[in-house]
Amino acid sequence: MLLGHDKLEKTFTRLVKERNLFHGYIFFGEKSVGKATFARCLANLLEFGEFGEPKESNKRVLTEAFVISSRAESESIGIDEIRDLKHFLYSKPVNSAKRVAIVDGADMLTNQAQNAILKISEEPPETGLIIMILENPDSLLQTLQSRFQKIYFGRASSGDIKNHLMKTLSLGEKEAARIASLSFGRTGRAITISSSNEWESLSKDAAKFLTGSSSNSVAIIKEIADADNKHKIRPFLTEVISQACGDSEKNHLILKSIMKRMTYLGDFNVNKRLQLEAGLIWKT
Repeated sequence: MLLGHDKLEKTFTRLVKERNLFHGYIFFGEKSVGKATFARCLANLLEFGEFGEPKESNKRVLTEAFVISSRAESESIGIDEIRDLKHFLYSKPVNSAKRVAIVDGADMLTNQAQNAILKISEEPPETGLIIMILENPDSLLQTLQSRFQKIYFGRASSGDIKNHLMKTLSLGEKEAARIASLSFGRTGRAITISSSNEWESLSKDAAKFLTGSSSNSVAIIKEIADADNKHKIRPFLTEVISQACGDSEKNHLILKSIMKRMTYLGDFNVNKRLQLEAGLIWKT
């Protein structure tokens, strides 16, 4: 689902037509606003001449796109994955004008991996394109940022999301409007809310974490960081960020603290519970 990025679609379609794409881009913005979807649509445009996600019904499979992402909520992307990316990029494309390497969750790149991408970007292959996707480009090395063009992805309007939910999921207007209001302009979040049975519980825990007492927040952290629930850590923190972004000016200290902890959880072998508790600094 790709809403609210019509201008970017026109811009990149023109760049492809004019063969004027840069060697690398950083797609940044909040989670679930369509960054990764846009990257796949761009790869599809390069390979099949159509801006849109590959259609399995037409037996279209992207053969000139290579996607790297963290395999777990707290697992970093290391040098081995970037070596594979380099091998892919420096091979000549067969079915496309360019081979597209997508790093989804580039904030999970280790420093070593970032330096490896930096070396690739200093002598980029003519037929290669790197797209790094993340929320905040400042989590990347400054030298790496300087080698890429930054493209910001904003939110869609609640009206557009409501209409899309009514059209694609056959939701009633009242329910579609409710979900759209909870999505904060993030189309992927709207789909998650409408289809996930676990979202309500996750949302309630995130709200208690943000607005409850410090002791209640610590209790939630202990439960989330339990060995049986570690797969919930990143979705939980993502939901906390989503709710805090509803008033980002008011919650800027919360957002700064939580995003910092998410980076630490990905880069180091740390005690997750202690890191999460350290993220409560705004409550002290």
